[in-house]
Amino acid sequence: MSLHRGTLHLFLLLSLTALDCSPHRQASEPTQVARGLRFISHNAAFDAFFADLHDAQLDMLSLPERELNFRKSLAGELKVEEGATTNVLTEKAAALAKDIAAKGTSLKLDIEGLEAVDEADTSAQMRVSGSLESDHIRFAEAVTRTARSELKLLAHLNAKNQSLQRLASRAAILEGEVERAFSDKDSKLLEQVHRNLSDARLLISMMDEKRLDLSVEARRTVERLATAVTTNAALGAPNEPPLITFVRPPPPDPTINKDRSGARKTGASPAARGGNTKSPTEAGSTPAADFEP
Repeated sequence: MSLHRGTLHLFLLLSLTALDCSPHRQASEPTQVARGLRFISHNAAFDAFFADLHDAQLDMLSLPERELNFRKSLAGELKVEEGATTNVLTEKAAALAKDIAAKGTSLKLDIEGLEAVDEADTSAQMRVSGSLESDHIRFAEAVTRTARSELKLLAHLNAKNQSLQRLASRAAILEGEVERAFSDKDSKLLEQVHRNLSDARLLISMMDEKRLDLSVEARRTVERLATAVTTNAALGAPNEPPLITFVRPPPPDPTINKDRSGARKTGASPAARGGNTKSPTEAGSTPAADFEP
């Protein structure tokens, strides 16, 4: 189920209702975490966790509106109702793509990065074979723009899955540190820390459920749009390279042979270099004296 900013209080109300089941709960005194506020314990490690939790909660509350605005923008371009569902949008897009194909122009929406956790690793591109009229160009741009936006949102949600898991792990670790970290504090603060941590762990679980719902919706929108507007799936399909490629060796370097022949000419014989070809005796050197006992 998609949410938008107008449902902020509804989301928090649902959180409070669920959190009433906590074993530490006094129904008339919801914690700051349950009320969507940042809890401050005056302990650095705990406060860093609650700050990150609060940021994650605010981010989660803003994401459904982003996804809704993507579809609103596409609905305006397709001239359908602003609150049109994904099914209505894709049916309209498919009908327009077929009209374009009937005029001899084929389309294919390439998408990449459905499993990405970084927006930079996502991509959406419309491939066109033929000519497009101005209205059809705007249509192709609007569909591609929506696909790109949904893919970036999906990458953000995929990354959020990891960040929520880290928050859950931190909450579990901090829960075991409460008694030691607040041993010199009053019992009231100790109870507040326990309750807010308990609510935090439940809230993380709820946020992850809503993250998953939104991820499914964003992925379904992208995939259905790609299927709806593609009238020629072979457009831009890369040819698979061969398993083996033979490469012709380069021709020999003529300068190498030239250098070698020059070396043979200059170093072929001592005579050629002007050296002495006779032995020391033949050259007239003084022989060693005979040994006489």
